[in-house]
Amino acid sequence: MPAAWSDEGPVDLDVVVSVNGDGDAAVGDGLRLSPVISQFRVMTQFRGARVVLPILFVTVFLDLVGFGIIIPFLAYYVESFGARAAVVGLLMSSYSLAQFLFAPVWGRVSDRVGRRPILLLGLTGSVAGFTLFGLAGTLGLLFVGRVLMGIFGATIPTAQAAVADVTAPQDRARGMGLIGAAIGLGFILGPALGGVLSNLSSVLRLPLFEHNPYALPCLASAALAAFNLIAAAFFLPESLPHDRRGSHSGEGFSRIAILSRGLTDRRLRLLVLVYFLFMLGFTMMEATLTLFIERRIGAGDHAQLVRRVGYLFGFIGIIQVGLQGGLVGRLARLFGERKLLIAGCAVTALALAALPFAASWTGIYGCAFGLACGHGLSQPSVASLISRAAPPQTQGGALGISQSAASLARVLGPAMGGALFEQIAPGAPYVVAAGLSIAAVVCAAPGRRDA
Repeated sequence: MPAAWSDEGPVDLDVVVSVNGDGDAAVGDGLRLSPVISQFRVMTQFRGARVVLPILFVTVFLDLVGFGIIIPFLAYYVESFGARAAVVGLLMSSYSLAQFLFAPVWGRVSDRVGRRPILLLGLTGSVAGFTLFGLAGTLGLLFVGRVLMGIFGATIPTAQAAVADVTAPQDRARGMGLIGAAIGLGFILGPALGGVLSNLSSVLRLPLFEHNPYALPCLASAALAAFNLIAAAFFLPESLPHDRRGSHSGEGFSRIAILSRGLTDRRLRLLVLVYFLFMLGFTMMEATLTLFIERRIGAGDHAQLVRRVGYLFGFIGIIQVGLQGGLVGRLARLFGERKLLIAGCAVTALALAALPFAASWTGIYGCAFGLACGHGLSQPSVASLISRAAPPQTQGGALGISQSAASLARVLGPAMGGALFEQIAPGAPYVVAAGLSIAAVVCAAPGRRDA
């Protein structure tokens, strides 16, 4: 399943429903970008919001389109080097492990030097990672390229910190939802482009693409990252003023030091734990859902099954963007972010518990609807709560710690889900994941008075 569900999200997997900035129905039917754009106009209480947020939205969107392009063929590309499924899983884990290690580093550095330099550095590294990945002649170089993508793609918390810099606390969930919407839009468009570009390789009949049909989409991702880098260098302003930058000279950036300094506040510890438990269960589901559909529903034509699963991902992404791009901000004002977080985790638990009983596409889509709603409600809410639990000068570091916890869940979750699927029963990962979501509700509830 695409990382858009995991807020990276990919991410957790967000296409915008026709809802305007105040939550009222817009004229016309279907999906449109204008509701997302209208959200930028309501967050102008803080300096630079109207300037920073639209540019940040486009920057994150293009970044995630490039990443999403490689999703459809990633496993096949690894197998073309003679690798087995276990190595495919290891390659995917290497990306999450790199993000686990580097997300808090980039967040804390951005607290010192500003958000803009870190975002530009991330785009520069993405150009190198995509290029190396597409031109890799050995499995080892493939791993190096993937790790580079993880290292320099670990800047989403920096983008979230930039949102926190320019939004008032009461509007922060709406701003975080816009980042989630940019991520989701990228993961909807990116995989579709990846499939088209992979097929286009055989049409171009160039020696490089005939030898490696996956080089074209990888190089297209690199070119998109380069374009994004140039555009951001010209148009993306700095969101963090000098007087709000932390002075952490001489401090180390070891993983233990970051966690020990960053998790001293009880509210922050609990929120990061909520995020970890939720993502651990969610990635267990992500890693096994395609196998579950194949086992439960089956398909005479495997290509048809893959296409239908792709439609399912698009359905999920549309719902998430509709929530995060238009509704989360209004719901947060009405009910509070803490209640949204608890509701999102509870809905996810119900959908996961129902998934083992789904025996048709209708049942699968029903569970997917619940999962998309749960993820879409919980992710921007927890990100906003974490940013508010940290002092302004350390928001980047706090968000980096939370993303690192989610990355650790993405390293552990797929392996756990696969083991439960094979050793116990196909529905076992979802029962355990539902229990983890319930545990997240329990952890989130005691701090609701602080919301």
